[in-house]
Amino acid sequence: MKPVTRKGDTIIVRLLRDHAELMSELAGQLIELLAERAAEAAEPADALLAQLGIGGATSPSLDPALARLLPDAYREDARAASEHRQLTEHSLIQRKIANARAVVHSLESLPARLDPVATQSWLRTVTDLRLTIAARLEISSDEDPGRSESASDRTLHDIYDWLGYLQGSILEVIE
Repeated sequence: MKPVTRKGDTIIVRLLRDHAELMSELAGQLIELLAERAAEAAEPADALLAQLGIGGATSPSLDPALARLLPDAYREDARAASEHRQLTEHSLIQRKIANARAVVHSLESLPARLDPVATQSWLRTVTDLRLTIAARLEISSDEDPGRSESASDRTLHDIYDWLGYLQGSILEVIE
């Protein structure tokens, strides 16, 4: 049986209870990772920007996973990248957290029934999870096997592959 099917505009995700719990746990960990980054730059330097909810750090995170999730917009211009990050990072983090929360919420009842907005949240969150795991395993491209020295690395590889399968299944029913 396929884990993802479609009925009209509704995407139905049928996961085993263990897989649903894993997905919920991963989304929760993503929320925590992003919330920690948001806390690092909680006070925007500009009061007007703070009133508008705009702000963020001026430099990229040293954590490779966060650096992948929140990349520089201008890789060749450190000043422009810093300004862009300061203006956009907070709202980007909040959108990523909202998407991950939507995934957790949708898993409260199984099978998960996703409207088009929830489906986009799932796709974005699965992508963010795969980027995070790829950074942890030092995977830089589809051809790169990454690190797999320990049992925990191999488990992360399995989760990374499973998320790719889930992502592909969702995309398949959308198309």
